[in-house]
Amino acid sequence: MEFLIIASAFIGSILAGLFGGGAGLIFTPTIFLFLSHNNPDASHIMQTSITTMIASLMLSGVVAIFKHHKYNHIDWNALKWSAPLVICGSILGCFTMTYMSSKAIIYFFSLATILLAARTTKKLLNNEKKDKKTIKASWGFKYPGSFILGLISTLSGSASFVVPYYEKIGLNIKQAIGTTTVVVWLYSVFVLIFMISLGFHENNLPAGNVGFLNYQYLWLFMIPTIPGALLGAKISSILPERKLKISFVILLYVIGISMLFS
Repeated sequence: MEFLIIASAFIGSILAGLFGGGAGLIFTPTIFLFLSHNNPDASHIMQTSITTMIASLMLSGVVAIFKHHKYNHIDWNALKWSAPLVICGSILGCFTMTYMSSKAIIYFFSLATILLAARTTKKLLNNEKKDKKTIKASWGFKYPGSFILGLISTLSGSASFVVPYYEKIGLNIKQAIGTTTVVVWLYSVFVLIFMISLGFHENNLPAGNVGFLNYQYLWLFMIPTIPGALLGAKISSILPERKLKISFVILLYVIGISMLFS
């Protein structure tokens, strides 16, 4: 079981470094299965899994940010106006998640991810060109969209929706991935604070919890994430843009379908 945790952490951190998100595909189900096996009668296991997954990526997230900055993959102007709104949405997501069942969170995430993957597939097949001027002028898409993005990302425990959003406002795929890496790290700080605080008064949590954070096995997830994040960011700088988009679409399908049937 410990080997499974370390392996999933390494693979998940590669995905996070490569796509700016997606580690939840590997991390969250692994933590969920592990905690369910060791704490069959505990409650709020899905909430604990998402919170612990986020905590395990904090250190590697800093490493990935420096690497993406080195490769000039971060759009700091887009970050300035979008990050505060994403953070506000993620805070609302923390409160919402405490009142949702694990099954509801899984269905919500799975269906949204599959729809996003289908839309992106259609765009790639049709070779559509982005109208950046029209999208950038859309106040309704940029600002409320950032807030909703934070809400969805927190509820699903995945940043897979953030990269397509930044592409929509005019960033190329590599800038979208680098900017997503920074935004995910920033809102993760707030999610951790709120999820730990909101879980203090909950009963029947898994052993080793502080709020919704399980610290008992956190180090097993954290150790492999740094080399994984470095490798993922490096691959992101080398891989051609269209191949990166195709890889991202495949990841979306895997995420959505695997979680739907879990």
